[in-house]
Amino acid sequence: MSALPVAPSHRRLPPARDPHSPPRTRPDPPDAPDTAPTEKPALLSQRTALILFMALCAGIGIGVLTFLAKKSYPEAVIAGVLTTGACAVGLHNVVG
Repeated sequence: MSALPVAPSHRRLPPARDPHSPPRTRPDPPDAPDTAPTEKPALLSQRTALILFMALCAGIGIGVLTFLAKKSYPEAVIAGVLTTGACAVGLHNVVG
């Protein structure tokens, strides 16, 4: 008579799983609600806003100085618009 080893009663082994049955899957825990506020992306980057602001300030300054020198609104507007455009292009190349 052969004696089979018997596991001690204080140690319980997990029940054996049938090798042909699919593995147990646990359902995923529910996702935590998104507490961060949804932000819209910025219309302009900080760099673009800075370049446009500086160009606009320069254009207004040149327009005012041109008006004070020539007393002509059309010449002041043309000088201001051209200065704004030139400054925007120049600052775009300089500010990096």
